[in-house]
Formats: sequence, structure tokens, C-alpha cells
Amino acid sequence: MAASLEHDDLANLFLSLGALQPPAELHGYAAGFISVGGRLEQDGWLQHCVDLLDCEAPNPEQSDALYTVYCTALLGLESGEMDLELLLPDDEFDLDQRIASLGQWCQGYLTGFAMAGKQKVDGDKSYSEELTEAISDIAAIAQVSADEGDDEEGEQDYFAVSEYVRIAAMTIFAEFNALSPNYGDEDGSGRLH
Repeated sequence: MAASLEHDDLANLFLSLGALQPPAELHGYAAGFISVGGRLEQDGWLQHCVDLLDCEAPNPEQSDALYTVYCTALLGLESGEMDLELLLPDDEFDLDQRIASLGQWCQGYLTGFAMAGKQKVDGDKSYSEELTEAISDIAAIAQVSADEGDDEEGEQDYFAVSEYVRIAAMTIFAEFNALSPNYGDEDGSGRLH
């Protein structure tokens, strides 16, 4: 993979940028954008970050860290090895914070999917039942609330739902990219203007 990507380090970076969105949401955005065929070079990705995070342009070191978010999602999805890891807080955070981050990841995923998807103009939007169901499930999970207790069952449910989201994102990527393998090559398509 690209460089190491840690949720806490990225959260500190977002704080220094005055970003309005959490790290999980940006990583979800990258995964959703890539899943529908969106591909960007570093400058294009950084413009997406500035727009999504509503922050000033990052310095070169910050830019590299933000581009690592995109590259990590891209490599995880394209590897063919089921390597996508959701960028979520680790177990030392309270369960309610991790649940909220999972919902934010899903919100970001749906936004990225929509941003790259609206660039697709071929009119053929007949997706498989599995893809449609996975998108619907991710949308439902994006509405999750952190009402769960910190009991063992809540931890198991969180793990199961996180794993489901991870597999769903990879399934959507695999199916969508099989439907349109040439969409989003590094020709600048899918950029925000």
C-alpha cells in the first residue's frame, strides 16, 4: 500500500486544516468515487478534498497525506485481494464514536459514488439486484445512530456491520467496473469544476 494511514493522524491533520468533515467520511468518499469508476491524479483529488472538507488548500506535506487516503482506497479496491480496509477509529474509542464514524464513512461513500456517477452519461443504469441492494444497505447504515450500549453484543454487531460495509463496497466496485471497465481512466473525467 501507499504510506501508512492512521485514523488518529488524519484526524489531527483535519483539525489543523480546519476541516468540517471527519476522516472516515473522506475515505468513504474516495471508495465511493473509485467504485463508480472515478480516477484522479493528485491535484484533482486535492481539489475534491478542499471542496468536501471546506478547508484551505493544504501544504505539500498535508497534500501527500490527503492523497494517501485516495491511494489507499484505490489500492484496496483494485487489488483483487479483498484488501479494502475502512478508515475508522480503532477499538480504544468508545463504541458510539466508532458507530458514528461508520455512518460517516457510509455517507461519504454515497457522496463519492454520486459525484463520480453523475459524470456517467450513457443512460444505462440497470444494475444488478445485488448492487442495488448493497447501495440501499449502505444508505441505511449511513443513518445509524449510536444508541447501542458498550456491551459485547454491541461490539459484535459493530464488527459485523463494518465487515458487511467493507464487502459491499468491494462488491459494488467489482460489479460496476465490470460493467464499464474503461470509464474514468486518468483523463480527468469525474473532476469537480
